[in-house]
Amino acid sequence: NANESFTIAGNGGQAIIRQYFDTVMASGRGSAVVASDQPLGAVVQIQARAQQVPTSGAYMASSSTHTTFYVPLLLRQRSTASGTGNSQIMVQNAGTSNVTVSIQLVGNPGFANYTKSGISIAPGATYYYDLADESASNVPAGWEGSAVVTGSGQISVISNFFLGSHQLQTFNGFTPDDLTNKWFIPLFASNLANRLSTPVTAQNLSASAIATGALSMACQPASDSPNQTTFTLQNNRSIAVNESYVFNPVTDASIARTWIGSCVLTAPGNVAAFVQMRFPGANDNAAAFEAINGTGTDRTVIVPLVAKLLANGFATPVLIQNLGNASTNITLTYKPNASCSGCQQYTENFTLAANASVQRNFRLSSTLPSMPSRWEGTLTVVSSSQPIDGYVQLTWVGIASGDNYMAHRVFTQP
Repeated sequence: NANESFTIAGNGGQAIIRQYFDTVMASGRGSAVVASDQPLGAVVQIQARAQQVPTSGAYMASSSTHTTFYVPLLLRQRSTASGTGNSQIMVQNAGTSNVTVSIQLVGNPGFANYTKSGISIAPGATYYYDLADESASNVPAGWEGSAVVTGSGQISVISNFFLGSHQLQTFNGFTPDDLTNKWFIPLFASNLANRLSTPVTAQNLSASAIATGALSMACQPASDSPNQTTFTLQNNRSIAVNESYVFNPVTDASIARTWIGSCVLTAPGNVAAFVQMRFPGANDNAAAFEAINGTGTDRTVIVPLVAKLLANGFATPVLIQNLGNASTNITLTYKPNASCSGCQQYTENFTLAANASVQRNFRLSSTLPSMPSRWEGTLTVVSSSQPIDGYVQLTWVGIASGDNYMAHRVFTQP
């Protein structure tokens, strides 16, 4: 255990705790609880750094907890187009007394179910469940499915999704409060020239099976897409309760190729959905983020870390999605970190069309030209009349080896 205290400036102030530089924490694996006298948001990066081929993932820290979480996609030692796939589930006890947890693995068609039960977790601690360590008699190699995690008290859940030797995709579990029948997919890509594809997984968490063709994903091309096809994808099999279904352009040749745009996923009942970002056959980069809840009502988005072409190549594309059926005025305020010497504050204003999204790609020097490279800070986005949401990519420019790609959702406020 290690305990630290510090002060963060208001109105978008930021602090970064880097374990690889921290002198208080000992080496090892554990968990953390961050508490303060003001509202906070936090993002976690998982990094295997330059002492080996890089591996990285990112996720939003939990600000709300529940007794039930859903994980839409899990693999155990399964062969994929990017190498062997395997999943981990991390369950943190968010209460003040011991909690008992069970993890129900729900196999997709052709795979059996299995429940890991009797897990006891101390307050604040995390239980690491690696499917690679599970007995093959319980969960055989090649298994694919989803999970329902339940606790006797409040818990928090994330999942690590590994592919090949180095790829890591990290995403949050979903609570019953997160569920909806409409999700925005702000970036859907199919076999681009750089090999980017973005599989979308939906877990059926309604009261009954989803019939064949009842899960729908309507997709519109981006203005710069080399393929301007508009299309709708539908599930080609029934999806039982708690099962998952993947719209996967990596393996589904019927999905338009060299296509990039956005999609809206709709279902007859509640589902959870997340997006993977993969480059099969091109490099080890991979990331994942939770899809955007289509029933959101918040009009302010907060991005805790924005960086424009830092000296080490780190840069952050940011995407903002209009969830409303009308256009809205958008104001973006970029506030520099205190450590960003000579950096200034910047503001943008523009109109964002109904159901549209906009990206600010700070991998490019041409993005917001008045902002110089090496700028680092936070971003607050305010919509005048419509709800908004978004996600962020954490990338390194010019680093060829390993997985140098992460993504996470943004924070929202009313």
